Amino acid sequence: MNIIFNALNYLLNHIFDITGDLGIAIILITILVRVFLIPISIKQKKSMYNQQCMSQKIEGIKTKYGNDKAKLQQELQKCYTENAKSMLGCLISLLQLPIISSLYFVIIKMPISVGSIIVPWVSSIKLPDPHFIIPAIYLFVSICPTLLSYIPYLNSLKLPLNNQSTKLSLLTTSIFSLILTVKAPIALGIYFITTGLFSLFEEIIYRIYMRKKTLYN
Repeated sequence: MNIIFNALNYLLNHIFDITGDLGIAIILITILVRVFLIPISIKQKKSMYNQQCMSQKIEGIKTKYGNDKAKLQQELQKCYTENAKSMLGCLISLLQLPIISSLYFVIIKMPISVGSIIVPWVSSIKLPDPHFIIPAIYLFVSICPTLLSYIPYLNSLKLPLNNQSTKLSLLTTSIFSLILTVKAPIALGIYFITTGLFSLFEEIIYRIYMRKKTLYN
């Protein structure tokens, strides 16, 4: 963990030396880390996609073999075996945590207290945003992924939407986002917004890819 922390701390300082702006340096190092983690992220998305497909398949099997318990158990057992294999993708995603958490601590422990051209209304990005602009932006970014399934083009599995569940998810995400950023240093807000936008665009591109793959298969 210390090795990762020291490497990211060195990289952040090096980027800051080049750009001369700590806010921009945080954005660039966050993007670099997320690009590095793309293979693991894709593995995780594939696993989640397979889980959704498996849920649909299981429902279809229950409908088809509802009156034949022996056949139903046999087919469900096959599905559960396949499901166990796809779960490995979710476990692999845990490899991201040491890197992401190290980057978080690198940013929060920065000794430098300066402003940034990105947030000209404050003198230091180590202070909370007095105008709540950063928390508002992060709130918007954080709820966007939940809304993607409402766009038919991006809902490749044609999954039914549970409005009550979606409203609860939006409310929970909104509250958590505000708690996370209202009193947090702006530097962390910049990090959260950057990683949130990266994840959003990554999800959109992946959904477009899966839609095309579904159409041509």
